[in-house]
Amino acid sequence: MRATINFEADVDRVQQIMWALAFQEMDPLHQAMDFVETAKPHELHEGITNALDLIHRVAQQLGQYRDMIASFERARLETILPQEVDEAVLEPVPPPAAQVVARAAFDHFVDGIGSDTEEGVPDDPEEG
Repeated sequence: MRATINFEADVDRVQQIMWALAFQEMDPLHQAMDFVETAKPHELHEGITNALDLIHRVAQQLGQYRDMIASFERARLETILPQEVDEAVLEPVPPPAAQVVARAAFDHFVDGIGSDTEEGVPDDPEEG
């Protein structure tokens, strides 16, 4: 039986948590070695079969952990966190004339919406 576990953790703890999970896979690997080591000659086939079953499960689990770590690292590197900027350092960049006109038209449009909603009735009764 398998289960899926979802939980949140502080970003700074992710590597440590993943290490602890991967480290837990050492127990089944030791158990797999014990299957072969303690098998009597007439039990060797069964011991090897049991060891291989455990090793395959551990390999699958470690593969999932590897993929989770890689996914986390990709997401962490792709995420660009906003950084504080000292506004005194910034110099205003004059926008192109088309952007100024578009901004003015948008501001006028937004101002018109605000006046309509304050009264609750559109200015032109034929429109709405």
